This record gives sequence, C-alpha cells and structure tokens, in this order.
Amino acid sequence: MATALRILIVEDEWLIAEDHAEHLRRAGCEVIGPVPSVEAALDRIAREQPDSVLLDVQLNGETSFSLADTLHEKGIPFAFVTGYDDSALPLRFAKVAVLPKPTNQARLAAVVLNLVQHSSR
Repeated sequence: MATALRILIVEDEWLIAEDHAEHLRRAGCEVIGPVPSVEAALDRIAREQPDSVLLDVQLNGETSFSLADTLHEKGIPFAFVTGYDDSALPLRFAKVAVLPKPTNQARLAAVVLNLVQHSSR
C-alpha cells in the first residue's frame, strides 16, 4: 500500500480549513493541522515534515509570505489558497499555484498531486 501524501493546511478560517481537510482526506491524503498562523505552521513543519503545504495568504492580520519563503528554501512545494487575485502576490511567487476561494474538491486534490509530482524533493 502506498504511503498517503502528508499535506499541511495553513488557514485561519476554521470552516474553510476543515472543508479543505475533508476534501483531501477523501482524496487519500493525510492532513497535518490545520494550523492558523505562520508560527504554528513553522512548528508543524519542523516536527512533521509535510510533502506539501496549502497556504492562505492572510492569516489573522499577517501575510504568509515569510512562510512561503521558508518553504521554498526547504524545498517543500506549496500552493496559495486565497480570496485575493494573483496580482496581490509578490513577483517572487509568480510561478506558485494559486487556488481561488472557494475551491472545489477535484481542483484541490489535483493541485496537491501536481505539487508533489513536480517537486524536487
């Protein structure tokens, strides 16, 4: 039996986080979290080594861009899940996948699978 993909969800809105987690569980993933902040995400990444991360842009008054930089440095693939349009992202993230909120189950699972398949880890 193949090992389930370990996906960290970083989202501060509980209902959205749980919806994404449920979709990913149904797709056969192991969900880490969800966690609502950059600090909590860094802690989970250090302890649980996810295969990829779904990252909300705005987290309780802070952006997740520093976390995205850390993920990039560690070679952990990630995608943004946001209600903002792509133009709100710094240019350094131009090639990062962006899922609009709300997103559907099939799109969420497809992006996660694509992240892991195309990662250099």
